[in-house]
Amino acid sequence: MIRSITSALAVALTATTVASQAVAAGPLETIGAPTSANALTSRVLARGPEAAFFNPALLPDAPPTTEAGFFLLITRGDITLGDRPPGSDVPNSIYDAQLRNPDGTTRRLDFRPMPTSNLLNQRAGTQDRDALAYASIGVVRRLYKQYLVLGFYALLPIRSFQEQRNFFVDERAQYFGNQLQFELLGDRMVNTTFAVALASRITSWLSIGVGADVTIGTVAKTSVHMPDASDQSQVYISPDIKVESTFAPHFAIEAKPKPWLRLTSTLHLPSSSTTEGENRIRFWNYTYPEGEPYIRQTYQTTLGYEPTRIGFGVAVLGPPMALKREPPREGRPDDPERPRYATGPTGAHPERPTARPLPPGWELGVRAVITQWAQYRDRQSERPLDPWSSTLSVGVGGAMVLGRRRVSADLAYTPTPVPDQTGRTNYVDNARVGTTLSLETPVNLLGADFGLAAFLQGQLMLSRDVQKRDDARYPVIDELPDNAVHRQTGAPLEGAAGLQTNNPGYPGFSSSGWFAGAGFALRLPQ
Repeated sequence: MIRSITSALAVALTATTVASQAVAAGPLETIGAPTSANALTSRVLARGPEAAFFNPALLPDAPPTTEAGFFLLITRGDITLGDRPPGSDVPNSIYDAQLRNPDGTTRRLDFRPMPTSNLLNQRAGTQDRDALAYASIGVVRRLYKQYLVLGFYALLPIRSFQEQRNFFVDERAQYFGNQLQFELLGDRMVNTTFAVALASRITSWLSIGVGADVTIGTVAKTSVHMPDASDQSQVYISPDIKVESTFAPHFAIEAKPKPWLRLTSTLHLPSSSTTEGENRIRFWNYTYPEGEPYIRQTYQTTLGYEPTRIGFGVAVLGPPMALKREPPREGRPDDPERPRYATGPTGAHPERPTARPLPPGWELGVRAVITQWAQYRDRQSERPLDPWSSTLSVGVGGAMVLGRRRVSADLAYTPTPVPDQTGRTNYVDNARVGTTLSLETPVNLLGADFGLAAFLQGQLMLSRDVQKRDDARYPVIDELPDNAVHRQTGAPLEGAAGLQTNNPGYPGFSSSGWFAGAGFALRLPQ
């Protein structure tokens, strides 16, 4: 009835879409700062611009620098679906189905599944294969000695500024791609991130820092007019778009009760990219709900949600490289009081003394990050039916100076916050074990000292298998209930007995994968 009415009437439609709070950490919380040493333990061992995001309080320890880098990441993820049992497909008779009420009357179905054979996309497993290239830019500047230090770090996906791929995690997926996707990967890995921070060394043993994750938000108000609903290929659109910057703050503190001991703590507040939209539909010669001049349709999407993160770190710093006497210049007597600073791989001039502290000869750090995933909102801005758990991820890293070179390595474990998906939803996520290795060395180019660094990283997504259960808290929905009847005859509907569903995760699935990458960074001479 509604379909026939709307096809015969002219319609005027006004759609308003508003995107707000568009901030997200992008891939930084997954792969760290890929063109920096100790990428997976930067909250405690950052030595460069990456501290602007991970731990601004470490900026006073970082040498002034300008650097640029490149990183190529290869991702591989597989989701294998279990075989559906016989009789679980939704039959074509669903179009004639109604539900019988206790008083003998009938009503429409609570859910409107498509016949399984008529789905736009048939249920299929997922093979996520991608190659992501990133460029990084970083700056550390001392605005007033160690008392006011500025840090800036940007990680830019080269393929696109940002990607947004929306998908459903339950039976609603049948109307669209009808596949399962990795919840915390995918488009979250293609998100530009800018971080800026200020830090100050208050005393010789205490530093503080504050920063913000900065990105671009879009506010779009779009008016749409459809002259004739019977010809929906003809519409008129008038968009009004505004681009603005938004900020998600983070805070850090570093304490050195002993010259060889570093204690750190960080706090990153929640961030996401949220879009709120409203469609206002008006039909010609139509009676609207009381008090409403139009039919209102609202929606909200959330992309790249990162909840509150609290980090702690402990590092032990070895003694700096030994001071070396600067050889006497020609025609000048040697000054026994004038030292020559051995700078290691920082790229500083080998004969230019400096007041800043020497880098440690070696360092070893441990960090832990508490992530409050219970706050998580998915791409439909919905909280998971089965609440996610807060997680404690851990990492250990270290570095050693070998002559003028520095070698660094990390090992980290990140648990999954997602409980076993035994019910209606299909959030796919795996615990990860990751490692990094880097080599930094000074190089002389065109008579100037540069710093050159090479990086390797790999992470393994631990295999996981889940099966749907009848006793789940929110079980898979029977989209064609057993009490369904034929809308004309009232007879029990053929094919309704048992569980029929187009939920792509039924009766279970397994997931695994890995990602690995390599890159380099060049630090300009100061």
